[in-house]
Amino acid sequence: MFVVTGATSGIGQAVAIALARRHRKVIAIGRNIDRLNLLVDEHPELIQGVAADIATDSGIRIVSEVLQSFVNIDGLVHAAGSAVPLSSYRDLNSKELSHHFSVHVAAPVALNNCLREKLKGARVLYLDSYSASSPRVGWAAYSIVKAAAQMAARLAVAEMSDSTVIRVFPGGVRTPLVEAVLASTTASETADVFRKTDAEGKIFEAPVVGEYLTNILLRATDDEIRNREYWDFNNAADQIFEKEGVECS
Repeated sequence: MFVVTGATSGIGQAVAIALARRHRKVIAIGRNIDRLNLLVDEHPELIQGVAADIATDSGIRIVSEVLQSFVNIDGLVHAAGSAVPLSSYRDLNSKELSHHFSVHVAAPVALNNCLREKLKGARVLYLDSYSASSPRVGWAAYSIVKAAAQMAARLAVAEMSDSTVIRVFPGGVRTPLVEAVLASTTASETADVFRKTDAEGKIFEAPVVGEYLTNILLRATDDEIRNREYWDFNNAADQIFEKEGVECS
């Protein structure tokens, strides 16, 4: 059984669907009840929706209660995100920044610790970002938040010895957040980079990346994981799985 956060859109939704198509049971966590219901309707025997805001204590409690009946979890995918707006450093809003930290940093920590016993032997997957080490001019909040999220993931690798923690750089993915950047009329180097990347065909559909992540969860050997500090979707050396047909809708 796999737990996927942020399962109502983007990469999280793509991973939940890819796992279900491979006949794995999925606990799909998200805030949007209508989208969760649509996901469950698509695979009613394999996907169970849990409406919860994991950036809150009450949301973590809801997830914990749902998972009480499960002895072990095969995998946990931290795919929940937030729409971090384009903004310069001087325009940062500390209250908004705190909210994004709750989603990207605090929520995965809380889930990992809450489910510690059930995660023994499990694969715990984090979505990493190039923005964690490369300051995105005009997108200061995102760079700061992802840098903190990356360190939290690296510490999880170092300290969650009973689990296999995996970091993956998905690169440019056509998620609601990226779509918002591409549609933005704000003049910024970051938006220009994304538009150039899109024009070069290097922004991928979420289902394609979802299949890649699912292959890592289900098919990568322990040695293949141990021999990598992280996986990079855009690195040919990390494309070790054959391509499978994916419907991109």
